Amino acid sequence: MNNPIKNIFALPKGMLLFLGIYALSFPAIFLEAKLTGHSTVLHWLGLQPVLVWKGEIWRVLTFELISANVLGWAINLFWLATLINILRNDWTAPRFWIFCLVSAVGGAVPLLLIFHQTEFQVPVSGAGAIVCALLLAWEHFYRRERILMLGLGEVSVRQAAFFIIGLNAVISFFSCGGWPFTLSMLCGGATGWLFLLIGKKRVMSRGSRIVESQRVARLEL
Repeated sequence: MNNPIKNIFALPKGMLLFLGIYALSFPAIFLEAKLTGHSTVLHWLGLQPVLVWKGEIWRVLTFELISANVLGWAINLFWLATLINILRNDWTAPRFWIFCLVSAVGGAVPLLLIFHQTEFQVPVSGAGAIVCALLLAWEHFYRRERILMLGLGEVSVRQAAFFIIGLNAVISFFSCGGWPFTLSMLCGGATGWLFLLIGKKRVMSRGSRIVESQRVARLEL
């Protein structure tokens, strides 16, 4: 029988590190807040647009790695574990990190533009943009495959991915941060999709150049 826990610990170390950081974020924030009445993690790593514009640019990366909302944390942790396990053979760990961080920046940009003059603290439900991007990556790599979904029966991976994105958007809007977090989630997903599209075009362009150079070499011979 397939053992999910064994599969998680068999992940490449870089991917396991990413999952571990996110998994520990909510317990750490919750316990610190209970003991001290505030959270240093949120204070230094949460997304506050005003502070980012003042130079604390690391926040556009770190805000997606933490969560202070138990529902958002649980949902995103489930999907992170599931999607990382599915995509583990499609990326190296460094490329996985790059993809996730690019998606995080994409999720931060609209909030930085909208709230750049306010003291707005972005709701810290964590990893919504990255999960959305990973769902689109799943669709990108496996769109032609078909799976069984509880309550829906047999569907394509494309249908499943977009259904889950829509469901997550509804949950985010009503329970995990409202429209700012939902906007961030969708923009991060779109950024991840563009990253994949650009990468695919670069590979195709490189391949066409190789074919053309081989053709020229044959003609010269």
